[in-house]
Amino acid sequence: MKRLILVICSISLNMVGCLILLCGCSSIMTHVGPHQGYYSGTKADTRILKDSDTGWVIKPLAMIDLPFSALLDTVLLPYDYFQADNIAPQPSPKERVQDWENYQATDITYQTTSK
Repeated sequence: MKRLILVICSISLNMVGCLILLCGCSSIMTHVGPHQGYYSGTKADTRILKDSDTGWVIKPLAMIDLPFSALLDTVLLPYDYFQADNIAPQPSPKERVQDWENYQATDITYQTTSK
């Protein structure tokens, strides 16, 4: 009997631990990368819920994650406030690729005209 109670408690604690680790995952993911503004995890969850191309598996997970991401974004609001002043805006990946392609094109043009 004691072993059964121990197993049930262990499973319950593992489930609670997994829920705690998964709560607010959109907020955590958006705060790991470059600064994306205030309430970035909440915005990411709402984009997932509004997107018609999102799969049926992801939408319920985003719905469960939304209140936890909102809570975590609220806790991280002072951090976002101080980050907004310290970080210069980064160009988008598309702009970086276009700049690299333009550089490659001018480099090839320079090499062909200098020969």
